[in-house]
Amino acid sequence: MEHDYSLLVENLKGRRYDEALREPILSDAFHQSGYSDCLLYALESMVEIDPSYAYKVYANSRRIHEIIAKSLKKRGYDVDYRYQGALKTYSNILLYGDVEIIVIKKNLSDKPHRDVQTLAMDLMDILTKDPSFKTVDYSDKTRIRITAQKPTCEIDILPSLWVNSAEYVKTKNEIYRGIAEFDFANKKVKKYLPFLNIARINSRDQHTNGNLKALCRLLKTLRADSHDKIGLRDSEINSILYNMPEVELSVPANKVLSLLPKVALLLEKLSTDTKYFAHLLSPSEKDRVFGGRPEKQKEIKKLSDALNALIEDIKKDLSNSNKTIGSEIAYLED
Repeated sequence: MEHDYSLLVENLKGRRYDEALREPILSDAFHQSGYSDCLLYALESMVEIDPSYAYKVYANSRRIHEIIAKSLKKRGYDVDYRYQGALKTYSNILLYGDVEIIVIKKNLSDKPHRDVQTLAMDLMDILTKDPSFKTVDYSDKTRIRITAQKPTCEIDILPSLWVNSAEYVKTKNEIYRGIAEFDFANKKVKKYLPFLNIARINSRDQHTNGNLKALCRLLKTLRADSHDKIGLRDSEINSILYNMPEVELSVPANKVLSLLPKVALLLEKLSTDTKYFAHLLSPSEKDRVFGGRPEKQKEIKKLSDALNALIEDIKKDLSNSNKTIGSEIAYLED
């Protein structure tokens, strides 16, 4: 096999470590199935983390939100706050995470990009002065990543502004409201509808037996464990998989591994077909996932290679018991 799956299983346990209980939180199937480390790594990676842990993350997020809101108000800001991130779709792979606080500046000048840049600098000033944060990082010049404590979790802060779509202006339904996020390192701006994206991911998952998010978790796990850093965001991975036909995703839970070759084909197409890659739409169908960022195609190729290696190892493992990747492999109860 290409990988030492005992080490990868340890990585998985580390991401699901409960600091209070001092043990990883894993499914009963993980302890009882008797599967090899390769199968355990793949199958457990797809399991939803107990939503009760989200409350602790949101409590941390709320505390950060209040710190930011109090300080920005003193500095004369008029801002709104919203949330996005993997935790909003429960496609997270960390026991404590992942969530993003969107800080949306409302009182804009005639140079909104400078308004957001100034907001980012003020947020950095506020956050770096707080000793309760283990780390505060703004290296990508798009969002600020905080390592909060009790429990230890990474929380992103995204300085941005509102973009009101025609549908929002017509209906005043915030699900159709967009935001603009700025990549100051590469001098780019991305406009999208985060709340509609979240709603459609959640809806599609309900219609596909939970398989959409299961596959999202697996690809995020492969990204996390890759020796060669894979520069794809959670939302990009979610969007890639959302573009699989719903009928293909709708298989019983005990045949979820049969979907992996189809995911591999999709990643291969994205990594080789430049036109398809450039025109891939987000779940909202209002913006291109990788528009203006051709460098992301190489990152998809890395993820494709990682998935193909896993598939080959799973096939070898299953062949020892005269099974294939398309066989019924019981794990969690339906």
